[in-house]
Amino acid sequence: DGAENGTAATTGSSVFTFHTTKRSNKMAQMGEVSLLMRRSLPKRRQPNLVEEYFEAHSSSKVLTSDRTLQKLQTPRLDRDTLLRLLDGKPSCYSSEIDRLNKTHEKHFSKWMLQLDLGFNILLYGLGSKKNLLEKFRTSMLSDIVHLVVNGFFPSITLKSILNSITGEILEHEGNFRNPIDQIELIGKILKEDTDTHIYLIIHNIDGPMLRGEKTQQALGQLASIPNMHLLASIDHINAPLVWDQSKMSMFNWLWYETTSYLPYTEETSYENSLLVQQTGALALSSLTHVLRSLTPNARGIFRLLAEFQLEHKDDPSYTGLSFQDFYQRCREAFLVNSDITLRTQLTEFRDHKLIRTKKGVDGVEYLLIPVDAGTLTDFLEKEDVE
Repeated sequence: DGAENGTAATTGSSVFTFHTTKRSNKMAQMGEVSLLMRRSLPKRRQPNLVEEYFEAHSSSKVLTSDRTLQKLQTPRLDRDTLLRLLDGKPSCYSSEIDRLNKTHEKHFSKWMLQLDLGFNILLYGLGSKKNLLEKFRTSMLSDIVHLVVNGFFPSITLKSILNSITGEILEHEGNFRNPIDQIELIGKILKEDTDTHIYLIIHNIDGPMLRGEKTQQALGQLASIPNMHLLASIDHINAPLVWDQSKMSMFNWLWYETTSYLPYTEETSYENSLLVQQTGALALSSLTHVLRSLTPNARGIFRLLAEFQLEHKDDPSYTGLSFQDFYQRCREAFLVNSDITLRTQLTEFRDHKLIRTKKGVDGVEYLLIPVDAGTLTDFLEKEDVE
């Protein structure tokens, strides 16, 4: 009845008016269609406050600031100052860390036994393992022939490692066509002389310069020689991926988790940092740090060049020491036995940016240390004290 009298009817939440006339029925049908359409249309999503914020502040033009790190008034620190400041902030867990590392040291005798049984030791875990390996070297290998390799050096090569073994340990003179021939010679000598054992310690065998496939293959062959004993450390999380089943068999690793929680001070000393100043000339700290990693002969060669350069510091026409004169001086000091040996050492110096070489107008090669006289004097005085 309410419909016949033109009253309003309610359907759900929608309210509309209809009449009983034909026209009204048609309008009612249209109203129903519009209602259905209205119901089927999705609700328009309302933007939230985050979207409105970015829309209000968005711009098609990207503005960049000229406030860069280069314009900071605070100067960058030298390496020694940075290390001193870091050392001045002791760890809150120093006693726990010391206790943990002393626990690792209890395995030294076990490692020595396993090395003698033909296994090789691989250390992994969070923190630097350099101090631990150094303590093992001083306590267990002080009277034994051994070689230490810093795999984190940016200029370390497989050739330099093999040359140290054949030249300095086995005292073999001669050239090799490739590393394979060199490794075969090492194996032959150690097989004939069963009393000779060589212990090889490699800090960061997964270092950037050693992680190549061919280098790891050669190191694996070296480690598989019966009287060659290898103790190494890794720090990269993906380091095990460099060894396939064949290389793993050659290395014959025994894995030891030796988490130390110690900072990677030396391992990262060759990486650029925003905190440390980078200059073209060598700083005294960098010079000392690099030379400490070299052999005594190499340090003697560099010292000879430094002393000669200081003798001519007041000569404005000094362009450097000629290679032939330098070779003669090194030979008289019993530092080298051939010009090839000296050139090999000079190549390592150049890789470390310790020296510069240039040819004069007469075509002669001259050697120069790119360090001011004051720094060289401080370096020699520091070497004398140590």
